[in-house]
Amino acid sequence: MPIKINIPIPPKAQQRVRHAVRGKHAMAYKSKSQQAAEDTFNAFLLSQRPPKPLTGALKLTVRAYMPIPKSKPKWWRESARLGRIVPTTKPDLDNLMKFAKDCFTQMNVWADDKQVVEYGEGTGKYYSDEPRWEIEISEVDNAIR
Repeated sequence: MPIKINIPIPPKAQQRVRHAVRGKHAMAYKSKSQQAAEDTFNAFLLSQRPPKPLTGALKLTVRAYMPIPKSKPKWWRESARLGRIVPTTKPDLDNLMKFAKDCFTQMNVWADDKQVVEYGEGTGKYYSDEPRWEIEISEVDNAIR
């Protein structure tokens, strides 16, 4: 049975880890904005995650609905609402997927993101007046294809 998760916040991408030297020690850390975005995502995920981590091979479908830029003309915004225009700007889909998968691992939705063996139909970036994440996770049929 697929798990459907809706998170009503604008999609954010995974940022690169920051590096610094403190005293004589090198360290890696996440930026404050990255940590805040993960905390917000995880707060919504907390009530929707499965009771125990998923096991086995999984199919992940992620639809990232990005906000429609207010700076664009009215005809452009309407075309974006109808799906005729899709986001081709940053953040890229790979970084959005990485962000979601890392949060799922942190929140024990699954043991490890290596369990994701395929992406579902419709995975992508879209425009909407209601920015959000729509996520579906399902088990992969292990029958030989």
